[in-house]
Amino acid sequence: MTQEIKIGDWVNSYSKGIYRVEKIIEQFYDESSPVLDGNNIGDKVKDRIVISKRLLNSSFKKALSYESCSESFVSHLETEQNTKFKKTLTDNPKLLTDIDDYKIPTTTTVYNYDLKIDNDTDLQTILRLIDFIKNGKTFLEIENEMKRLDILRLKPKHFGNYSFQLFNFNEEYVDRRKIWRDAKLTKG
Repeated sequence: MTQEIKIGDWVNSYSKGIYRVEKIIEQFYDESSPVLDGNNIGDKVKDRIVISKRLLNSSFKKALSYESCSESFVSHLETEQNTKFKKTLTDNPKLLTDIDDYKIPTTTTVYNYDLKIDNDTDLQTILRLIDFIKNGKTFLEIENEMKRLDILRLKPKHFGNYSFQLFNFNEEYVDRRKIWRDAKLTKG
């Protein structure tokens, strides 16, 4: 049986190298989920997201970076790898300060809507929706506001002339629903 991944563990991740687990995110199905697969809103997604900092590349040379991936791609160090890693840390104790000082940038999730906007009135309505989202809203709240503002009629059958994007930062959830804190409308 494999040992559970925890914050602070030294691990292998999706990309090569030695990583330290910094954050583990539980995800939940909500109205923005692309596929519910028989799950209900609020159900936990099977795989957690592991955010980790890379300290060393596969040649055991310093290579600071970060990664965010499904827990299914993360594993504890093998015995030989762990032995070599501990020796590397003993020979270079400053490496731990380096990884502690390295800052992971904000991670962003994007949800895209195509919209067909042909007049200034509809354009101004979308801009009001963007202001509504800035305080942080769930997908359900956003969709309800889109219904109230009669924006859903702007979703085209095939192609739109605008892209409306919602942004979630650092996998923020409140009451098992993803929180969208920004939105952008681009012509294209």
